[in-house]
Amino acid sequence: MMQDRPAAGHRGAKLQGARSASVHLEAISKSFGATCILSGVDLEVAAGEFVTLLGPSGSGKTSTLMVAAGFMLPDHGRITVGDRDVTHVPPGRERDMGIVFQNYALFPHMTVAQNVSYPLKVRRLPRAEVSRRVDEALRLVQLDMLADRKPAKLSGGQQQRVALARALVFEPSVLLMDEPMGALDVRLKEELQWEIRRLQRELGATVIYVTHDQNEAMLLSDRIALMRDGRIEQCGSPQELYRHPKTLFAAQFLGDSNLLTGTATSDGKLEIGPGQAIELPETAAATAGARYAALLRPEVLLAEPLLPGNDPAPGACHLFGTVRDMAFVGQSIRYEIACESPAQPILVHQVARATHSQMSTGQAARVSWDTDDIHLIPLGDGND
Repeated sequence: MMQDRPAAGHRGAKLQGARSASVHLEAISKSFGATCILSGVDLEVAAGEFVTLLGPSGSGKTSTLMVAAGFMLPDHGRITVGDRDVTHVPPGRERDMGIVFQNYALFPHMTVAQNVSYPLKVRRLPRAEVSRRVDEALRLVQLDMLADRKPAKLSGGQQQRVALARALVFEPSVLLMDEPMGALDVRLKEELQWEIRRLQRELGATVIYVTHDQNEAMLLSDRIALMRDGRIEQCGSPQELYRHPKTLFAAQFLGDSNLLTGTATSDGKLEIGPGQAIELPETAAATAGARYAALLRPEVLLAEPLLPGNDPAPGACHLFGTVRDMAFVGQSIRYEIACESPAQPILVHQVARATHSQMSTGQAARVSWDTDDIHLIPLGDGND
């Protein structure tokens, strides 16, 4: 069992005695009638770790969080927090979890301070202790100047901070967050993502977070549990999932991808079309005759105009085609290169530099990459 550890304090606003705890969801299954919504979910979260449940709608991420919180009882499986079995413990003080929902669930007739103090008053803490903790929690989320306002007088981002302070104020061992920024505009969401990241790092809190936003998951998380059809498809660090996905679903869900499918040959290549093969990295260890998908992320590719004398660099791999579309998106240029093989266009994200001339639609182009930038995904057994 992983050991719990005290949470780190925040400069000038330390919640006293807060502890983070490990969480283990073991073989969790849940069905409603004939519909299975969770199938053998197994997830271990270390004390102080930030783990995000990521996936499309209906993948089971919110159901997993509701089981962890105690709002939904699993048909099979076990839930432990630290060394305590909480599988059948109802939501509330005995489960020792703070929860932040997408709709914030603030009491409209209460002030900010009263909303934050509510969990402490339910626990019958002394008035002086309640006041101290509320003041510290509001300073932590930078809302101490708005303590007397009602929720209706706050922006969406400020309301989200109130909900976060209320979840933190009773110093839970685990913080659960269910798409807390789903209703916010993009700019405000980006600001609050950094704020949540800062708070979690400084408090050392254990967080299980739900989102369908892949960029949010990669920014916030120590690890991401990618969910599909009620189970965890792959769990790992953001870098691991992005660079080394184990399945086509993982490769396509997390970030833009180019997937060149074909059959491995005995000389270390992947045949992707009639008479056309690309070189594989020596570390790929592909089995001759087996089918694979070669993943190439758009940012590892180089697109250049196909001009006389513009010969390929030694050791590189190449595809040739025509610029089907291009778009300038600030820090990069996005190209779609139509090739005879593969049938789908190749997507290229290229850093926009003033010294580089942009290619135009209809221009002949060469797409190049290094063999080490290829990640090979085995096909078959339903992974097609």
